Amino acid sequence: MAGPAGNIALVDYQPVGTAAQQIRGFDATVRRNPGEPGVWIVPGRDGLLRRTAERDAPLAAGSETFLALRGGDGFPLLIDDRRTIDAFSLDGSDIELRIYDADAPGFARFAGIDVCAYDDAWVLSGIFRAHDEVQHVPWGFTRQTDTGHAKAVPGVIEVTVAGESHAFTVFADHGALVLVFADGTTGTDSYAPGRFLKMDAAETGAEVTLDFNFAIVPPCGFSDFYSCPLPPPENRVTAPIRAGEMRALWS
Repeated sequence: MAGPAGNIALVDYQPVGTAAQQIRGFDATVRRNPGEPGVWIVPGRDGLLRRTAERDAPLAAGSETFLALRGGDGFPLLIDDRRTIDAFSLDGSDIELRIYDADAPGFARFAGIDVCAYDDAWVLSGIFRAHDEVQHVPWGFTRQTDTGHAKAVPGVIEVTVAGESHAFTVFADHGALVLVFADGTTGTDSYAPGRFLKMDAAETGAEVTLDFNFAIVPPCGFSDFYSCPLPPPENRVTAPIRAGEMRALWS
């Protein structure tokens, strides 16, 4: 969280258009397609972004590398003495640059993460029920302009939480299943609008373990410049889930 390109360090984002544009706060120009010397961003095959760096980037002239669009852990496009830039896309269509600053104001206020002690009671077993085919479901996001972007939903997880039966909608993320959920602590004792829980992918009908002790605060809990998926109605639990990470602490 507190690294030079960690979640706290995100200080800006910038959509990439079709024309050449200056990167805010960075002595570089970005272009959606190859042209004049600079940084070229080209949508590639397999959901990848091709990065060609010339005089404006700290790489050998003409070098080419690849950056996964949808991964928050992709290697950076550009680095200077304190700032880092990578690229991100919610669903492979619109592309934005994310700008991190090792001197971001949030570092001075960050006081850690409120985490619950491990509790075996929050290790639950559920059953994964796959859809006939992966559904691309319009989703809500903390950044209103992103609402409507689709998430790939392979199925649901049937599980009982504090005596209530649920069929949680989960989306696919790099071979894992991600549950975005809210519960009885959301907005009071834990981060609003909700938290994340990641699990291994499973075959339909297989048992899956939901260990809420590994629930995490999403990136938007550390910087307002992130856009995070919101829990859909079916992923809202009445009971308080006091497990895992609850919220970021600020001084």
